[in-house]
Amino acid sequence: MRLPLITLAATALLACSAPHHPHSDHEHGAAAAVVGSSGPVVPWTHLDFGNDPEAFQFAIVTDRTGGMRPGVFSQAVDKLNLLQPEFVVSVGDLIEGYTDDRAQLASEWNELDAMVQRLDMPFFYLAGNHDYTNNVMAEVWQERYGDSYYHFTYRDTLFVMLNSNDGGETHTFSKAQVDWLEKTLEENPEPRWTLIFTHSPLWDRENQDRWAEIEALLEDRQYTVFAGHHHRYVKDQRHGQKYFTLATTGGISSMRGSRFGEFDHVVWVTMSDDGPIIANLMLDGIWDENVRTAEMRDLQNNMIDRGRLAAPALLHRGNFENGTAELRLTNDADIPYNLTAHLSARAGFTFTGQSPQTITVPPNEVRTLPIEVASLEPLAGDHNAIDVEWELQYEHDDSPVHYEGSRTIAISRERPINYIDNIELDGHLTEWQTETFFAAADNQYFQADNWSGLSDADFSWSVAESDDSVVLALEVTDDTIVRSKSTNVWDGDAILITLDARPQNRRLLKKTYNNRVPGERYMVLQPPAQSLESDLKGNPKVPETIQQRVQLTGTGYTAEILIPSELLDEDHGSRWDGLRLNVLLRDIDPNEPGMVGREWLTAWDHESSIAGAGSFYRE
Repeated sequence: MRLPLITLAATALLACSAPHHPHSDHEHGAAAAVVGSSGPVVPWTHLDFGNDPEAFQFAIVTDRTGGMRPGVFSQAVDKLNLLQPEFVVSVGDLIEGYTDDRAQLASEWNELDAMVQRLDMPFFYLAGNHDYTNNVMAEVWQERYGDSYYHFTYRDTLFVMLNSNDGGETHTFSKAQVDWLEKTLEENPEPRWTLIFTHSPLWDRENQDRWAEIEALLEDRQYTVFAGHHHRYVKDQRHGQKYFTLATTGGISSMRGSRFGEFDHVVWVTMSDDGPIIANLMLDGIWDENVRTAEMRDLQNNMIDRGRLAAPALLHRGNFENGTAELRLTNDADIPYNLTAHLSARAGFTFTGQSPQTITVPPNEVRTLPIEVASLEPLAGDHNAIDVEWELQYEHDDSPVHYEGSRTIAISRERPINYIDNIELDGHLTEWQTETFFAAADNQYFQADNWSGLSDADFSWSVAESDDSVVLALEVTDDTIVRSKSTNVWDGDAILITLDARPQNRRLLKKTYNNRVPGERYMVLQPPAQSLESDLKGNPKVPETIQQRVQLTGTGYTAEILIPSELLDEDHGSRWDGLRLNVLLRDIDPNEPGMVGREWLTAWDHESSIAGAGSFYRE
């Protein structure tokens, strides 16, 4: 997997344990029942009531942010008051965060606290990456809530609340926290159960940081782990113990349902001597803990996700009239599945053939479903043409498992990459022809309330091949250039360039939040401001072979970025034959409440983006 070229660094802080909660004084045992019948038969099954005073119920809420959907978390609060758990525990990402603006943080935490204070029962906070990722956010957390990792006991059950973002960057644990955990476990050697809460499920990530150390500390006890972050539910088992990654309580999600692990829920936990009993409470009903197992997750990944059930864009180089698109089905599982596709044409388009169509995809094979597409009149540009509603079914443990979803067949304009001899990489645009530049799209901006016109924030850009490189040219209009000393590149003016040189069947897929196909490169250009050094070396994750030069102008700045062809060949797996490119300008001005963004095309991970948009071919 090719990682983004820019990452945000987190900051480590030392935290201490919070005080224990007292144990319950109830005696173990069930209360007797007095019944009013003494006949040989009775109208009940038995009198073994489930009222063990050491059993208790609590609820867990999961990710609220990372693209918050308003109203969901507030609704969950109201429902929890109806259910009356003894207390509520969070697994983090409670605010959007990711800022060092104290006023903004105060506003977001105040909003969250106002909802939490409506709960009739106690609420236990936990830090997620949106809540705790820089010095300021850590300071605000400590000022408002104290410790960022802590523990408590209740009814002989040990609750351990970990901070998976205190190790120097996101999704890491500090040594101090692991040492604290070791001491905490030593001081609580024999609870009837240990419950671990952490935001990031590090056991399910390539970089597991210190998670192996944490598991080693837990190996001699019965425990269960709860996490969030992925916004998709999955139950797993490690070392004979259950691990749960929860879905959302209002965070960003495609909401494709239980089989995808995508739903809003609260987790209802009944604590018994045999461990926690899990019920997932959702708007559409109640499900047990097997709503989505690791085995089901893996089958889904091998049949559907990461571009395996894909609709690559249909490219054209002039005005589109007709062509053959395809639904591409890759089955990397060891069992077959059946897929039924229901097609419908959007306005201005038609397709040839029947609908629905059903196809069987054998294990470890690829099948394609061709779709003849035509436009009613010649069309330029990028368009969504045919909607595909699909149903997929396979057998699992002698029972059918059913998925459904949608894809869209798009037609996309493919542009040539011009060749310019001997471009001198100096930030000046003397070799470039004005007619080869692309302007930011009309009305393509966000947070427009902060935009005062073209002189405030605007850009155009071009691309060319030169010698053994691809060179990008940028001309930016910005009335005030802001460069922050913060490690967060988004705290100042910046240009985000997205580049994809992978094979065509990969780069032409629509990228959505839950169907990401890794491989793009992200480059962030930070313009120099006169108040800071002007010989900045670029971004820490950009390969040294990528070079950039920036020149200040009277109305903003110009820039050239050189990307060696050998780097693109590496992305492609052989000689590169084409690219997808996109450019976004992020402008921040002093004394304004926010930023403004201008785009050439809609960001590729946005729901309204069009597959294949921004395609170029190598002449």
